Amino acid sequence: MTDHAPAARHRPALALVALLSIGIVLYAVPAYLVPGHVHARVGIRADVPYHLPFLVVHAATGGIALLVGPLQFVRRLRRAHRLIGRLYLFGGVFPASLSGVVVALLTTAGWAARVSFTLLDLVWAATAVLGYRAVRARRYRDHERWMRRNFALTFAGVTLRLWLGLLIAVQLPFRDGDFRPLFDTAYTAAALLSWLPNLLYAEFRFLRPRARQDVEEASAGFDLGVKAGTRGS
Repeated sequence: MTDHAPAARHRPALALVALLSIGIVLYAVPAYLVPGHVHARVGIRADVPYHLPFLVVHAATGGIALLVGPLQFVRRLRRAHRLIGRLYLFGGVFPASLSGVVVALLTTAGWAARVSFTLLDLVWAATAVLGYRAVRARRYRDHERWMRRNFALTFAGVTLRLWLGLLIAVQLPFRDGDFRPLFDTAYTAAALLSWLPNLLYAEFRFLRPRARQDVEEASAGFDLGVKAGTRGS
């Protein structure tokens, strides 16, 4: 009973995260997947021919990271955790973050968004590297922490859209004809709000005794899953 209590307690929140991730992927990613008919949702630099290809890679692999990411925290799938983790990192986070740096530097949304998104992609990649190094060294507790931080940054793909909608709605009563300045203001603020609060929330959870216990139990379960997976391979 005690072993499954933390998993049961977090199941509704994890389900909500997964549903939001699926919803955003279905909403945002398909527009980038039809060759020759890509409908970018952001400004594209006409003078930079590789801007759109990098954006397509970023959107597609970022979608993979969002879809696969929640599965890392499903304890019933711990025997498949190694496969899930590799798909998440090498099919999702690494290509999405590296292509994201290029996309961020080329953004047409201004210097504030450029700095915010570049920092996001660099920290996103760094936490992935640290999480991967930790698991290779069998430091499973550190791995668990780094991957929780990393998915908090992956989830920026969701919170960016949520913040954008909220910030636009807040400004609507003050709209003076032109919608574009209203959108630009919201997008600039959402660029930072999409990931920094996520990361701070992940760090705050590590400070709570119950959260620390959950991490320890999850890392212990992952250790057992790795051993079971190794025996079965």
